[in-house]
Amino acid sequence: MTIEEYNECVKLYGDELYRFALRYTGYGAASEDAVQDVFVTLWEKRESVVTSGAMGYLMRLLYRRLVDTHRHKMVELGACKNLRPKQEEYEQHNDFELQDAMQKALNQLPEVQRQLILMKDLEGYEYKEMSDITGLTEQQVGVYLFRARKTMKKLLEDYRK
Repeated sequence: MTIEEYNECVKLYGDELYRFALRYTGYGAASEDAVQDVFVTLWEKRESVVTSGAMGYLMRLLYRRLVDTHRHKMVELGACKNLRPKQEEYEQHNDFELQDAMQKALNQLPEVQRQLILMKDLEGYEYKEMSDITGLTEQQVGVYLFRARKTMKKLLEDYRK
């Protein structure tokens, strides 16, 4: 990969990678850091990366980076679990609160299911693409998506009560 090809990858894929990371993390700074790390890795490995497969390579890197970051945060939160205040229940249901409920429901999903929901429903990836990125079979992708949607439905129904 040449410098020009690398720069073209940054221009073509930077925004899409950022949007994906932002939906996963919910924080702009964390998303920017993840995407920047992915592009640094691409630069370091540029000699072995084929330009035509760069997007898949970048998504796999980003996915793994986000999963690792999530696992690290879960370990930290486990140590501080008792220090967090309890959430108050909402009395009014408006769009902001529904969006908040959906984000909380997404956060309660196992990380693989959350990633697949984000890839399929928000980014529009096909099963084959998600399989390539995550390393799961297409059948596993379908099963995990089904379970994730079922869990989301139950969590959102519980929210409405």
